[in-house]
Amino acid sequence: MASLTQVWVWRESIVSGVREQILTDSDGRNQTRIENMTLSRLSRSIDGKVAIVTGAASGMGRATAHLFGDEGASVALLDIDSEKLDSVVSEMHEAGYNARGWLLDLSDRGAIQGVVDEIAEHFGGIDILINNAGISIPVAVDSDDYGAAWDKVVAVLLTAQIMMIRAALPHLREAECGRIVNIASTEGLGATRYGSPYTAAKTGVIGLTRSLAVELGREAITVN
Repeated sequence: MASLTQVWVWRESIVSGVREQILTDSDGRNQTRIENMTLSRLSRSIDGKVAIVTGAASGMGRATAHLFGDEGASVALLDIDSEKLDSVVSEMHEAGYNARGWLLDLSDRGAIQGVVDEIAEHFGGIDILINNAGISIPVAVDSDDYGAAWDKVVAVLLTAQIMMIRAALPHLREAECGRIVNIASTEGLGATRYGSPYTAAKTGVIGLTRSLAVELGREAITVN
């Protein structure tokens, strides 16, 4: 047995397709095997899968939607800008992709569940969730507008991500291998002047992603 001063360290290794989870004490002499689990090879193909992309009307979201369509996925595009959203959906239809747009203000918590359920019903399920939507409001910490800026940025960048995940989770659990991708930023590891709401939210996204990766990984749902 390890003494009270010894520290037990959890590690995981994969050898020959077998995952070993082992507790090892600080001097390396005592080991306790927690579990062996044979891993199956996962297909990287998204052909025939259903993907949700938030913030899909421009930039990285638009590019992601097109990429998924090109790979054979059905794509649900979510955005707050109806004109740009319609334009991207039209682009995808012209390219022969299976896509549909949903207008959604991600800061409206009450609207998220209904939209996600409607997507699942329309496409027959959900396999992939890309939390990409973004917003940045530069604001000084002593500004009269700081509170409103903080609430809006955190609502879209952080709160909306977990609300989208919670709404999609029942559907992802029914998928063969659920996939969640949360778009963070180097701002989550650094900082810029007047960017505290954005930096705080992106730091939160990194922590949220790490925590959910541990929580949902055993259900064959990856979170990155």
